Amino acid sequence: MKTVLFLLLLIVSVAFGEVEIEDVTFGFNGRYKTGTWAPLRITVQSQDQPTPFIRNLVIDIRSFPSDTPPMERYASEMPRRSTEEKKNFYVYCPKNAAQLVVQLVPTISSKSTTSENIQPSVIREVPLPLPLSRKDYLVLVLAPSGDKLKRFVDKEHLVSHSDGARVYVEYLKNSTLLPQDWIGYSAVDVLVIRKTVLTDRRISKPQQTALLDWVQRGGTLILSGGNDFNILRGSFVEPFLPVELKSLKKTNRLPDTVREKLGFQGLDANSTMFELIQFAPKIGCETLIGNPEEQVYVAKRKFGDGQIICLAFDYNAPPFSEQQVDKTFWRDLLSNHGKSARHLTDQYALVLQHEEKIHEEFRSTSLKVGLIGVPIVKLLFTVIPIYLLSFGGLLFYFRKSKQKVHTYWRGGCVLVLLSVSTIAAARNVLPNTITVDRLSILSVYPERQRAHLLSYVSVRAATDAETSIGYTQIGFIRHQEVEDSRLEHRQKIGTLFQDSQTQLRKLFVDPWQPTTYVKEAFLDVSELPHTLENAWYVTGREMTYLGDVALDAELKLPTAAPQLQLTPQIPPAEELSGKREWFARILRQEYVLRHLAEEADANLPSYLIGWTSQDFTDIIVDGNVKTDDETLVIFRPTPGL
Repeated sequence: MKTVLFLLLLIVSVAFGEVEIEDVTFGFNGRYKTGTWAPLRITVQSQDQPTPFIRNLVIDIRSFPSDTPPMERYASEMPRRSTEEKKNFYVYCPKNAAQLVVQLVPTISSKSTTSENIQPSVIREVPLPLPLSRKDYLVLVLAPSGDKLKRFVDKEHLVSHSDGARVYVEYLKNSTLLPQDWIGYSAVDVLVIRKTVLTDRRISKPQQTALLDWVQRGGTLILSGGNDFNILRGSFVEPFLPVELKSLKKTNRLPDTVREKLGFQGLDANSTMFELIQFAPKIGCETLIGNPEEQVYVAKRKFGDGQIICLAFDYNAPPFSEQQVDKTFWRDLLSNHGKSARHLTDQYALVLQHEEKIHEEFRSTSLKVGLIGVPIVKLLFTVIPIYLLSFGGLLFYFRKSKQKVHTYWRGGCVLVLLSVSTIAAARNVLPNTITVDRLSILSVYPERQRAHLLSYVSVRAATDAETSIGYTQIGFIRHQEVEDSRLEHRQKIGTLFQDSQTQLRKLFVDPWQPTTYVKEAFLDVSELPHTLENAWYVTGREMTYLGDVALDAELKLPTAAPQLQLTPQIPPAEELSGKREWFARILRQEYVLRHLAEEADANLPSYLIGWTSQDFTDIIVDGNVKTDDETLVIFRPTPGL
């Protein structure tokens, strides 16, 4: 057997001797933001023929020094099918992240279900570039060569922002580089599309879903017009545009009011023929430049938490591509409409303490439960010796009866041995119960029958254990960023495998210190609750308490007589108790949902907010599992419903 294993190791070492990590591409041309997810593309090159061995590609996110435990760890299997293989990851960049460590670990599969990992044969350390500030604007442009947007606004200060926000423009070479999952846009504020065919042949269905999910989660999509009329017609984005596309016309005339807003002061815009798309505003359309009765030049609409902006003209064609015009127009557009309310408030995300507070509440719950649960082992080892020593010492001190003293000590020792033996046997026989507590925020976007689920998850076990947590649905998991520098905490992070099913492996859990992480996923509305409890209807600056509310099949907002009205405090904590109460209190104290309050200030469309205990768990955990879910539901209406 040893000879066979030695030969296998020798074969693996030879097979991997010519393997190297050829290329590592991070973010969008190196652009990313701290506290967001970023795409990571890795190319592995080998000079020998493919072998049947399976390799794990492992990525560690570290801070300096490099020998510290990883802050996050990701992995994926890479069966060798060709001499060049590419793998796409999405990695979370926590505070103080400074380095990527990419490892290629060969794996020998044994006859059992487990695998024996060998030491990494290929390691590459990649220092992370400096991140952008959360207040800055990261503008991603999908356009052919010759686009001038980067030339005019890249690294420009937005003068209307007192915080000194800057614009950073990065290009995608082609549509194949668009993320396949919405989380890949996490650091992007604005996506501009121009002269790109928006069909299934050019942009795949997963890419289309990812793009629309990201916009509804708070992104801004800007679509160029002019000759792009033929591209927008029949595209996957057309049903969600703020306008109907009527026709394409040529003109050389611009009204004076439009000339002023577009930045044509001192320039003659009436000498050049240009193309305009004639728009017909839909319900919910906001005209930014133009007249809805005549010609709309720039239109916007809310789309979930995000927004879609349409230009009737091609910003890269004369006369709109004149440097003075283009620079003025884009600076004003981005300053006033470039970020949704969600992305504007995102600049405060790094200073919020809600994750630490949620972790402490989970930890407090674990301590309370641990004192009366199976972890009584620790309690017995503490209390019984104290009991024996104290009372035994008293008996020995008074020495009224030596026989009683001897009997007491003998009986006490037997009691300790029996208790420890019984508990030890029970630990080996009885299953280890794992408890999963989850507090979630579910944002419902009925226009596309989609919903975003953000979950704060606490995992604890009856006794110390190593487990794996899997999800049948594709989601993205990161560990809560709590201020805890203890080595043992860092060693509990586990490894997140990103394959067809998300799985967190080798996760250490115990009864006293919960392992906490954050999971995000998009769901279909078929999984939504039919009834909301402790529901509130928010419109403008007023809130109406509705109690329990049933959502109908068409997901329309209910109508009910107002019972209470007050100034919005999001989320309201009235009528709540238990986990709902302290979760709502933390969200309010840290202004986690401040973008909802800002929308109320702007008298934007109303929404419904309520609670449910429905289990959205698609979790698969080794061992016996108990789940406890509380979810705050934010129901976004569709304009016109």
